[in-house]
Amino acid sequence: MQSYKEITYRYLKGQKNRTLLTILGIILSVALISAIGTIIVSVRGALIADAIRENGSYHAKFNEMNRDSINKLINHVEVSEAGIGKFEGSAIVQETTQGEREEYRWDIPYRYIEIEGLEDKALEMLPLNIDEGRLPKTPDEIAIEHWVANYFYKEVQLGDKIKLTVGNRVIGNDEETSDGNIIRKETFEKTGEKEYTVVGFIKPQYIWKGNLVTKGVIGLDNKTEEGSYSAYIKIPNVKDAYEKVTSIAKDLGKTENDFEYNYRVLRLYAESMSETFDKSMVILLLFVVGLIIVSTIAVIYNAFNISVLERITQFGLLRSVGATPRQIKGIVLKEAMILSIIGIPIGLFSGVFAMRVVLYIINLLKADILVFSDMKITISGIVFLISTVIGLVTVFLSAIGPAIKAGKVSPVEAVRNTGSIRKEKIGKTKNTIFIRKILGVEGEIAYKNLRRNRKRFIITVFSMVISISLFITFSSFSNFMFKMGVVESSNMGNFSIYGDIDDNAEKIYRELKDIEDIKRVYKVTFNNGEVLIKENRISKDMIKMAPMLFENKKDDLIEINNAQIFTIGDENLEVLKGLLKEGTLDIDKLNKENGVLVINSTYAHNQKTKRNSLMEGYKLKVGDKLPYASYDLDKEGADRVYKELTVAGVLEKGILDMEYNLNGSINIITTEEVLNNLLMTNDEEIDDSISRYRTNMYIDMTEDGDIENIRSYLDKLEERTPGFHYIDYAESAKENKIVSIIVSIFLYGFVAIITLISSINIINTISTNIILRTKEIAMIKAIGMTQSGIKRMVAFESLFYGIYATIFGGTIGTVLSYILFNILMRIREFQWMIPWKNIFIACIGAGIIALLSGAYPLKRINDKIIVESIKAEN
Repeated sequence: MQSYKEITYRYLKGQKNRTLLTILGIILSVALISAIGTIIVSVRGALIADAIRENGSYHAKFNEMNRDSINKLINHVEVSEAGIGKFEGSAIVQETTQGEREEYRWDIPYRYIEIEGLEDKALEMLPLNIDEGRLPKTPDEIAIEHWVANYFYKEVQLGDKIKLTVGNRVIGNDEETSDGNIIRKETFEKTGEKEYTVVGFIKPQYIWKGNLVTKGVIGLDNKTEEGSYSAYIKIPNVKDAYEKVTSIAKDLGKTENDFEYNYRVLRLYAESMSETFDKSMVILLLFVVGLIIVSTIAVIYNAFNISVLERITQFGLLRSVGATPRQIKGIVLKEAMILSIIGIPIGLFSGVFAMRVVLYIINLLKADILVFSDMKITISGIVFLISTVIGLVTVFLSAIGPAIKAGKVSPVEAVRNTGSIRKEKIGKTKNTIFIRKILGVEGEIAYKNLRRNRKRFIITVFSMVISISLFITFSSFSNFMFKMGVVESSNMGNFSIYGDIDDNAEKIYRELKDIEDIKRVYKVTFNNGEVLIKENRISKDMIKMAPMLFENKKDDLIEINNAQIFTIGDENLEVLKGLLKEGTLDIDKLNKENGVLVINSTYAHNQKTKRNSLMEGYKLKVGDKLPYASYDLDKEGADRVYKELTVAGVLEKGILDMEYNLNGSINIITTEEVLNNLLMTNDEEIDDSISRYRTNMYIDMTEDGDIENIRSYLDKLEERTPGFHYIDYAESAKENKIVSIIVSIFLYGFVAIITLISSINIINTISTNIILRTKEIAMIKAIGMTQSGIKRMVAFESLFYGIYATIFGGTIGTVLSYILFNILMRIREFQWMIPWKNIFIACIGAGIIALLSGAYPLKRINDKIIVESIKAEN
């Protein structure tokens, strides 16, 4: 009977659509797994390279080492490489001003360069990104941060010789001022003077003029024996790195206070100090891959199951001429093997190809970001092997059930009951009169069809349930990633202005708006205070998590401390429209009603886990009254004065650095007029004390703006305006924006592939369901049902399938979403909410796909003559 297996090839060629659909399911499943594996390997390599660039390639650093300890460390069996450094002292750059000392609450006499001597191996291991020039090679050469060059008595250029006063910074005791502020005290002890040649400028991660102590490196003289050294080491195998470094320290007689780890690099090598984090990542990976396997098993199982149902008569004929159940089963399994041989290799390379396409899209974004420029698509043999094994197991598990079913076909029954139509026990179906009155005869027949073939009903609903639950789960996964901050959502603009600028704020604001390279200027004034709200407007979860925040009451209202109220400039309020969940954003109405926009979500401190959790802590609604008292209006011996605000809108989150309150309180945004009125009193003494608002500004550039023009203006402004400072976020803002887009591409692309697999599953099941009923539909037409009646009947069947699938799929998807939430909660805390939006999209989408899936097979049936359809086999 070996020749029976040749039937396999004939069937695969004859049923090209069914074969292609099955192969497509295999390709998608394997491609998805190989793509995930490939991107993990590739991104991990890129992230490691990025971490090394920003944090250095060393695994641990030992401090306070003498020469003897250094020699022992270098020769230690667990140390593969060691780079030696030595702190040479702090060098004076410029005397600090009284204004700077008061502003930073730091009684530091000078700006310093902290000089460290490094030998070649240490220079290789440390994150010293040279902006211009080169790294030093000898003790009389130095590299400094490029922006510090402007603070010398004359601007320093490459090749210049600079004579520096070197010594030790002596940190004194903190002192409390009359206004309650703490001032750090510090003095300087000179040890000598040294001359260096500037050979390089180091590029820092960001530029902040308030950074009074910066870095400088020189070459290290290895002949020097005296002094205290530091050592940067690598270990040959990073597995159990923390235990190994601790063991090395113990051998050297050092304690854990004498060394530090390069945590970021070790974590990317899967060596985290947090056992919980490591386990959570493994569980997360297994959970995601497990769901992918389940989804593809559903697709491929349905394809093979339908294939068997289509050929019940053929298998019966083969049985009647002598084929054994084992041989019949072998035919189906051979089909599975052939399809696997075709589909798996294509799937493996499709996954890699998809990742190359994604990288190409990233390049189109002009993502000049080092982490992505380092990312090369890595074809991993282990990833291919795992993907192949998972693919084969998936196909085998999908085919074994239908194969066993095919082997159990009875020759007599199969020949007598052609196709998939069998004699069925049809009992009296209840409630059909009610259905007929609502949906007509077609609806009644559709309902009876569901009850008539329970097995077909279960298979169809199961397919839709799998599709709906998978979409809900993976779209929730994407949402969770955003909540966890994997994608940087806050935008701090290109530049941030801060300091004692309140008296000049309006003038600076107007000048900035006149610069054509600037798109928008946020003039942020803010105030801290206390609000009173009803207890029923506080989330029960919030009270349970942080009860100490709500212990004080006033007039049956809860006192909420550390509320923050902001303005961003009235002309900028329009940017909040996209974040408005409830209410309206009308400036005139806000001014008239003392209206405000509130953000109900906040960060609450979880006492059990000792971590902050982002949650919807408050339930304020439009129309709620919100008494507010500013801390600036407090007067000794007098009761706190509250002014009533009205909630005019509820925001999903804020913007800039006011997205959420970090103290478990409420963030509020309003107009400039409302804030002015809020802080206005009849007490001249208090009014004088708050006449200067705390004001910051954030600058957004135009798309093609000249950044140097803006920097030049801000530098000049800093020179002529006492207390004015700015932070240059331009590069990081550009990177954050592009990284956000890229991560979104990965997350939504992942959801799109899952949606595609789910759609194929529904299309496969519904269309085949109709094709297998060709004779039945032809007979219904023969007794008088019109073509439009047939369409309505099939549509009602799809509707019923959708209703059942929505109930079960929505429930299962929500449960899986909650399980995924609990896995991710071990990594970072946030609030879980029932994913109603995802449930709605999944259910409506599945219903539409189910309706459309029946269109083509119905057209095929209608194109045939009724008699031919009744005679024909499926």
